[in-house]
This record gives sequence, C-alpha cells and structure tokens, in this order.
Amino acid sequence: MKWSNIHLVWVALPVLLVLFMAVRDRLKAKGVFFSQAGVFHGYKPSLSVYLRYLPLLLRVLAVAALVIAVLRPQALKGENEVALKGINIMLVVDLSGSMVAEDLKPDRITAEKKVLQDFISRIKNDKVGLVVFGAKSFTQSPLTMDYDVLKASIQEIDLNTVDADGTAIGDGILSAVNRLAEFDGQTNVIIMATDGTNNRGEEPLKAAEIAEAKKIRIFTVGIGAKGGAPVFTVDQFGVKTPFIVDGKPMRWDEPNDDALKEVATKTGGEYFRATDEQSLDAIYTQIDQLIKDEKKRRDPHYKELFTWFLFIALGSLFLEALLSATWLRSFA
Repeated sequence: MKWSNIHLVWVALPVLLVLFMAVRDRLKAKGVFFSQAGVFHGYKPSLSVYLRYLPLLLRVLAVAALVIAVLRPQALKGENEVALKGINIMLVVDLSGSMVAEDLKPDRITAEKKVLQDFISRIKNDKVGLVVFGAKSFTQSPLTMDYDVLKASIQEIDLNTVDADGTAIGDGILSAVNRLAEFDGQTNVIIMATDGTNNRGEEPLKAAEIAEAKKIRIFTVGIGAKGGAPVFTVDQFGVKTPFIVDGKPMRWDEPNDDALKEVATKTGGEYFRATDEQSLDAIYTQIDQLIKDEKKRRDPHYKELFTWFLFIALGSLFLEALLSATWLRSFA
C-alpha cells in the first residue's frame, strides 16, 4: 500500500479538524425543554430515536472517505520486469606513482589492467569508455561497443600515460561524468579504482554530488594491502631494496576507505576494497553481476483504490440525505 498524493495530507488535516469540531458541537446541542416530564412516563423510544445520530455518522464517513480518496491509496498488484537494452559504463583508472606497488602481483597497475580486460570480455550490449588520472585526468577512450579496441587502449596505459605525480580522484570522476552527461535519461555507471587519497583538483565528494544530480551511480574500488605496501628503489645493478626514510622503510599510503565509501554511497553505488589480485578480480565480477541485475530491474505495478472510497463517500452522502429527508427527518 502506498499513498500517491501523500503530499496533500496538509490540505486534508484542516478538513478533518473542521469536521471534528462540527461533530463535537452537534453532540453538545441541547434538546427541547418541557415543564413536566411525567407525560413521557412509560414511553418507549422508537428505533429512530436510537438512530438519531446515524445521518451525522454517515456524513463523517463521507468526508473521511473523500479525504482518503484525495490521498489516492494504491495497492501493490505485482511487478513488471523492465529489460534495459544497455548501460553506459565509464571505467576510471588511477595511474598515480603508487600504482607500481607490488602488493598485488606483479604490481597494482598490471593487476588492474588484467582485471579490466577480463571485465570487458564479459560485457554484452553495453557502451564502455575509459578515463585515466594521475595529477590530471583525461579520456583515454570514449564510450564504445568495440571491445577489442577498448582492451587495446587498456593494454597501452602505464604511468607515462599521464602525469603520475598526484592523485586527482575528483577530476577523474568529473571527466567520466562529462562523458556520460550526453546520455541523460539512460542508465549511466562509473567504476573508479584508486590506491590513494585525493591530493589534486576537485574534491571527490563534490564530484560525486554532480554525478548524483545527473543520476550517475559510482562504484569505487580501493586497491592496496592493509597497512600499505613497501616502497622499493633499484640500484645500478638492478637490485631492489627498500626505500629508507629517517632510518625506516617507506610505505605507500592505503586508499582512503571512508572517503571512497562516501563517494559511492552518495550516488547509490558501493565501495569495495581489494587487497590482492584475487579479491580485485572478485570485485569486478561482483560489479558485473550488479550491472546485469540492473538490466533486469523490476518496477512495481499498483492498483488504484481511490475509486472505492469515492463510491463509499457518494453512497454515504446519498443515504444521509435520504434518511434526513424521510424516516429520521426530525432527528437529523
């Protein structure tokens, strides 16, 4: 059950208040005074005396039924499956310097590229595009259904594709939003993966608010092992050793879980955390299933009930008028 015109309840409340006051005054109304009541001794009231308030009750019922009808009650009749032909998906990929970390094998960016290509291989009838970001962002591939070309574009990206000295998460989201804006009214989704915290450009939450206004849902993926990943340096002999700062091994920062979750929640999406290549692959598989479920969206179908209350109101008013003019004329 739902009320389609529930916003009109503030109009209905004053009507009910006036009705309550009218009923109260009617019940307080005084009768006819006689100097002697003995004349009525032994008199048995007729049925009409007991029913003297029936017209008033019928009037109350009529007004209450009209108020309910105006609020337009609806009962759930069933659900209709709405099959969407396709969804527009923008993949947003972090290419900042920390994506070389090796907590995912062989490193974060290589693991991400492999998972993205597998993800695209499972897609059918959806348009997919690619945005990359580091200190800045740009569109690597516009929305397309040529999945082979898109996978080739993913294979080509590395930390030289964009300035890797920074993490402009908000700008990456905005670039994707701009690409999806021309498909207003369609189902648009952003899948954004990052291993860091925004330190350049637009604030991610503000970008998410813009996406929300355009009804674009964002799934966010945080990449990186718990506690961060060690930073390595390579000497002239090609030997990797931990990068030491103030006598301690330096570690890459973790993704900002709270901020990424807030971005996703703001737009009706979800946040996922990948700590290794297996969990990263599982996340994109889960997102793929969520998108497929979106294509099979079920819309509720409601049956209108307000006509029943209109009939009740009209019937009550008719019966009240009939009784007041005939059998209960003197008591109405």
